[in-house]
Parts: sequence; structure tokens; C-alpha cells
Amino acid sequence: MSRSITVRPRGARKRYLGATSLAAVAVVGLVALSGCAPAADSGGDDSPIVIGVAMKTQLQERWAFDVSAMQAEADAQGAELIVQYANDDATLQASQVENLLSQNIDALIIVPVDDTAAASSAAAAKREGIPVMSYDIGVQGVVVDAFVIRNNGEVGQLQAEGALEFTGGVGNYALIGGDAANDVAQAINANHVSTLEGTDVNIVFDEFTKNWDPATALASAENILSTNNDDVAAFLTANDGMAGGVIQALQGRGLGGQVFVSGLDATPSALKLILEGLQTLSVWTPIDQQGKIAVETALALARGEAIVPDETVDNGSGTPIPAMLVPVQAITIDNVCDFINTIAPEGWVSVEDVYDDPSECPAA
Repeated sequence: MSRSITVRPRGARKRYLGATSLAAVAVVGLVALSGCAPAADSGGDDSPIVIGVAMKTQLQERWAFDVSAMQAEADAQGAELIVQYANDDATLQASQVENLLSQNIDALIIVPVDDTAAASSAAAAKREGIPVMSYDIGVQGVVVDAFVIRNNGEVGQLQAEGALEFTGGVGNYALIGGDAANDVAQAINANHVSTLEGTDVNIVFDEFTKNWDPATALASAENILSTNNDDVAAFLTANDGMAGGVIQALQGRGLGGQVFVSGLDATPSALKLILEGLQTLSVWTPIDQQGKIAVETALALARGEAIVPDETVDNGSGTPIPAMLVPVQAITIDNVCDFINTIAPEGWVSVEDVYDDPSECPAA
């Protein structure tokens, strides 16, 4: 199948800051950016810096938390945020970016619906002298100023390593990827494949899923189970919504809890499934930190200040793109309670959302 990104071997990424650990580098980046001018003025007058945000969708609950984190940082910095949601419609997103550009924004943050189609919108902003930052999902084929992203390679690696541990490194594996139109799905899948290379597992399915659709994942899982006479040891499922669809298929065949199922985002419903033993793990991205970094980076770009990337990434433009990476964490039955009480941002999940008996997860 075709790939829209370049996957480099581990250790081959170009780094600006030497061998510093990812967590430490992220802190360095935050400190460097936080040291910028205290007020988000645009330089020549007292008007605030205006940041346009072209969001992919608001149909998935996590994006509201990204925007909330962005808004909190914009408020703290005295900047203005204008947010528009495309709800997975690439054509709508293109028109929304045109609208944002007409409002004289000073920087553009874009979460592309389609990472290739979004290139024309990014190029239009660049032609007007507006710095562009892709967020969470990369824009492909055009030079952008920065990329703020979770470590998607680490997501795929954590999911695959979890599957190998659960299955003892053998059995039939199904890889149900996200939408092929964005590099998040591509990077997760690529690291599924690279982590499983050289093992004794047998990959019986490896396909992407348009719009990360849970219903499509359910249908795929049912077909995979039928084709393989229910002999599937692991479903490496790219996010929690699709994991729920896979679990529904497994339960329909009396296999719930017997097969490895991975996810991404640590949603409340997925955490409950993990606690029930139906989903094996999810991967958490500290989106509150990610949203904060995004606004700090956009403000620095709008002011013409240098940014401190963790690495550069190849988006097919021929120019290395400075990237800020946000590290991720596996969430399993062993740390669900700790995640709820100490890791998740306020409002993401409560003990009551996950535990039938809240006393089983006392506050830390």
C-alpha cells in the first residue's frame, strides 16, 4: 500500500539538541517559548496577535480539550483565537481557511482533514506572509513553519509491543489503521509493521479506515474473524473509537477479553472497557500540554522569533519541518486509576465515569 510519509529508522532523525531525552527537550522548548514577550502584541501597535485555528472536527470529544488548552494559553498571553471546525469535510476546511485569512490573522494552526488537500490552504497562507503550523496531523507536500504533534511512532510501537507481550509473540494479528489521508495513521501503522518485523506473528489484515470510523472497524473485525475462523490473537486498532467497534465484534462471538485490542486517546469509554478487561490498552497524549505548546509556537512564529524544535520531519516538501513532539504513555488496567486521578486534564474523565464502585479508585 502507498505511504505518504518517509519513515526513518530509529535513531536516524536529525536532532537540533543532541541526545537530550524527549521529555527534557519538550521542557526546554516550553521554557524557551515561555520566555518570549509577555504580551501577545503584534509589534507595531497595541492590537493582540490573532491566531486562526482550522480544526479537523468537533465530532470527536478530544478536540474540544485541545481547543480549551489553546484558548487558555491564548488568554494567558493576551492573544485572540478564532476557531473553525470542518467536521471531516476537506472542502469545507479549505473555505474556512479562506475565511480565517480574510480576518487578518497573524498565524494559522491547522489540523488537516486531508493532509494532502490541506497543502493548498497552507500555501495560500504562506503567500500572504502568514506563518503556518500543522497540529497533530501533518500537512503534506508544502513547506510549513512548524509541526506540533504527539510522538505517533511511539504510539504504534507501544501498541505493537503490548500485543507481543499479551500474545507471547505468536498468532494472527490484524492491523486496523486510521484514515490513510493523514500522517498520524500512516506513522502509527508504519511502526506497527516495523515493531512486528522479525517476530513470529502472522499479519492477516493490514488496512486503513476512512474517517477512523468505528462502524467500518466493526465490519472489518467481523470479516477478519470470519475469514480466519475466529483465530485472531490481536487487533492493533489505531484509536479508541475503532477499538470499541472491534470489541463489539469480539463480544458477538464470545471472544471478549480473550483477544488483544489497542486504542488511542484514553477516552472515558475506553478506560471503562480496559477496566472490564475488554480492551487491553490505550495510549494517552497530554493534549493539554500539546495545545499549550501550539499557541506558544504560533505566537513565536507570529513575532518572527526563533523556535526550538525537538527534531525535523519530512512532509514531502523537500524541506525539513521543525517539529515539537509530545511524548505519549500507555494506559492499561494497572494504571487506569492513577491516570484518572493524576494524569488526565480536568474534565476529561471522572472516577464515576469508569468505576461502578468509586471506592475502588480513591483520590490520590
